[in-house]
Amino acid sequence: MPLGKEVKVMKCWKCKNYGHRSGDTDCPLFTSGNQLLEQFRYTHEDPMLDFIEEDKNQEKEERIKQFQALLETSSSDTDSSSSSDTSKKRRKKKHNDLKRARHKEKKTKKDKHKHKKHKLKHKKKKH
Repeated sequence: MPLGKEVKVMKCWKCKNYGHRSGDTDCPLFTSGNQLLEQFRYTHEDPMLDFIEEDKNQEKEERIKQFQALLETSSSDTDSSSSSDTSKKRRKKKHNDLKRARHKEKKTKKDKHKHKKHKLKHKKKKH
């Protein structure tokens, strides 16, 4: 303690001055900080940073793939919308054809039934 001054044997990472640490409020850069030095310190002090960044990059790539797949399906849906219109027309035509066929069957059954009644009437008249 030269000349009555108290000197701490610590060096601040932010401002590179002696007497305090990087997290102390005594540092003039406590609130703002030196951004370049902070980034350098952060990347060199954190051993898990590489793994975290790799995970983030993988998640981004997965999201991009999902969105691309979604876009492909949506674009194929717009293409298939025109084909779905034709398929709707086909289904409607098929439905109408089935209706006509049922109507013809009913009509032929009625005709057969009328024909049987007509035969029965003729038989009764002959007797």
